[in-house]
Amino acid sequence: MSKGWIACSGTVTGGKMAPLASRPLPETLVSGTLAVEIIVPRGANGALPILHHGTRSPRIRMLTLHLSIDGRLVLTRIDGANRLNLSIDASEALASGGRLRVIYQWDEGQSLLTLEAPEAGVIRQRAGAGVPAIARDDLTALLNRPAHGPCLDWIAIGDHAQKIGPAACFAPSTPIETPDGPRPAARLRAGDWVETSDAGPQQVLWSGRIDWPALGSFAPVRLAAPSFGLTADLWVLPSHRLAVSGPSIEYHIGRDQLLVAARHLIDNCSASSLPAAKTLGWHGILLREHHLLIADGCQLESLYIGGLGLAPELMQTTALADLTGQIPAQRPLLMRELSHAEEMVLITARAQARGPVAA
Repeated sequence: MSKGWIACSGTVTGGKMAPLASRPLPETLVSGTLAVEIIVPRGANGALPILHHGTRSPRIRMLTLHLSIDGRLVLTRIDGANRLNLSIDASEALASGGRLRVIYQWDEGQSLLTLEAPEAGVIRQRAGAGVPAIARDDLTALLNRPAHGPCLDWIAIGDHAQKIGPAACFAPSTPIETPDGPRPAARLRAGDWVETSDAGPQQVLWSGRIDWPALGSFAPVRLAAPSFGLTADLWVLPSHRLAVSGPSIEYHIGRDQLLVAARHLIDNCSASSLPAAKTLGWHGILLREHHLLIADGCQLESLYIGGLGLAPELMQTTALADLTGQIPAQRPLLMRELSHAEEMVLITARAQARGPVAA
């Protein structure tokens, strides 16, 4: 039986458990992944609850997750006489604010807590000894609470070890230009060549897929043709960036072209977000350096991992584990990106205009 995401809940489901697979939650989950996304204001401080579940029958069991007053992410699990406490310094992530992703994994007496701030490019981890399997009743209670903390957006549970970090970009069917013509991203393999708009042909270092619930930072963004792709709609992650131009960019930002995350282009006309309680697969293409791929005429960035390759222990928990020791630190594209203030200007302008931007 294949493993993966089983159920989720959040703002999209009204705080009620929704299935992500045909199989039910097992009676006990010996190993698995619990993922949570929260939204915090930039520079948030003070204690902030994220989720909590506790019971005294037939023994004391508890799972809590919160941000402490001193800026640490704290996980506590109690199961009878077994106790687990893991904490991570979250001050850097809180300073940036926005969406934060927390992933708790447990397997055969080992636990791993990961904090990701995708918009800031921050990943922190802390490992520890595990506690017994989590009972179905406890998992159901976690999923069915209408609200844990004011910042919680969604929670998902799976019976697998989810890969963390950067690896996902766009839909597997995305047509990527190669020297021999366009090919679906999912058909590209390491060693193949792709065309880039900024550096010509480049060899693929890694090509792979990651599955996530279609919620929050993984809610698909549909980029409608012909505003972006010339002949077909493109589907990308909200954080994935593309090179855009057009009157709106030039008028409001004063540049003829710049890198923009897809979430800033949402206007419910040429670009729209479609969250749903289902699992979607996302594909990533890693080149040795950061470049602009060509997808049906649209310029999409290749997978950018920054200095991840210089952190071998962290690298081992990602989908790029097989490349540990082979990837140098990547430099970002030499192309202007939006500042935080400009992000707000563009979002407001597009919401008012409901007009397309050329890619």
